[in-house]
Parts: sequence; C-alpha cells; structure tokens
Amino acid sequence: MALKQISVFLPNNPGQLANFFEFLMSNKIYIRSLTVAETEEYGLLLLLVKPFDKCIGLLEDKDYLHSVTEVIAVKLNDNITQLYNIAKTLGNHDVNIEYMYTFAEKTSEISTVTVLRLDDNAKGVNVLKKHGFEVLEDFK
Repeated sequence: MALKQISVFLPNNPGQLANFFEFLMSNKIYIRSLTVAETEEYGLLLLLVKPFDKCIGLLEDKDYLHSVTEVIAVKLNDNITQLYNIAKTLGNHDVNIEYMYTFAEKTSEISTVTVLRLDDNAKGVNVLKKHGFEVLEDFK
C-alpha cells in the first residue's frame, strides 16, 4: 500500500522553514518524516504527516504550494546492507527507485524506515514483500 507524501514548496529565504514548522505545530500536525532540499528560489519539503487530511486542508487554506505523491515505506533492521538488498531486489525486477530517504522512528523501540518513490509502487511492494521485506501499510 502506498503512503501519501506531501511536497511543499517554500520561498528560499531565512525564517520560512521556522514559520512553516510553527504553522504545523499550532495546528497539531505531527511530522512523521521530513527531508528538505533546495533550489535557487524554493526549498522543497517532503513530508509524511498525521493527520494527513487535516494538513492538506490547512495547506490549501493558507495557499501553500504543494503536491501529493505516493511513496512506500520499508522497515529496516540495523544493518546498512539492507538498503543494498532493497535496491538490488528492486533492480533485479526492473523496478526503478526514483528517490529514497530514511528516518528513525520511536514507537516502543527505535526503528529505521526507508521511504521510496518507485516508478511502479504496486509492483515494488509486491516484489519486496515476496522477498521478505517488511513494507509498512500505514503509520499508526
């Protein structure tokens, strides 16, 4: 199952990121994962958030430039070779990784998760599950 990732474009100016975080905090939006990249004019935030629908509504109300992308998440063990194994397995089955990032999550214990945008998410999920990877269906 694909997860919904929000891409938000912010002006690449001092204070914009802090203002955005304050906006999310004041509206009780929890960031599950975040990665930030930059271009000359914009900062690009890739976010997994809870609650998703509320966050989208708030972004639309405030006219934040954003889009939604489907991604998948795979739980990792502590061994970095698992990233290699994911990439090798997907490559061997002609599934292209468009991008990926990782984050640590604390539930009852700390675990690491990798988020992947694939050229075919459904095929990628099937391949990974078939090869014993733990694909996360949802974030609780």
